[in-house]
Amino acid sequence: MKPDPGHADIKALRSYVEAVAVLLYVEPSASWSEHSSPSTAYVALADRCPRHADRFLMLQWAEDSGWCLALEPQGAEEPVVLAHWPKPVRPAAVVVARRVRQALAELARPRENATRSRQDCGPKPAADVPERRRNARGSNGRYPPAPTPGVS
Repeated sequence: MKPDPGHADIKALRSYVEAVAVLLYVEPSASWSEHSSPSTAYVALADRCPRHADRFLMLQWAEDSGWCLALEPQGAEEPVVLAHWPKPVRPAAVVVARRVRQALAELARPRENATRSRQDCGPKPAADVPERRRNARGSNGRYPPAPTPGVS
């Protein structure tokens, strides 16, 4: 029996997404990828940050729009994109991890006129990863939903 011609691509995408997850100290099981047209991926981050202390963060990727860091959606809402890296569309996993860490550091900086005290953007337990993965689907039912235009 001949293997599926797309098997190597599926495996390569899964390995890439798992490498990103591991570099961000996330269990590979908290990530998801789908090789299709367009291919997509999702990583459930265990991070929260002061500007959105009640929301978990997620990392999503699509082969036509690159990576973005977003707030996990609540209910049927679309994810709120906090940072977007469209080019290159598929950078090395270490580059993605570095960009995410830089974005988290930026989000941890106090804003001018902020009334909240600075809080840590460090890891928090993410026991609800399966539910978060189900809720992250966009209105078209696919991961990841398209980034909101004009938001970066």
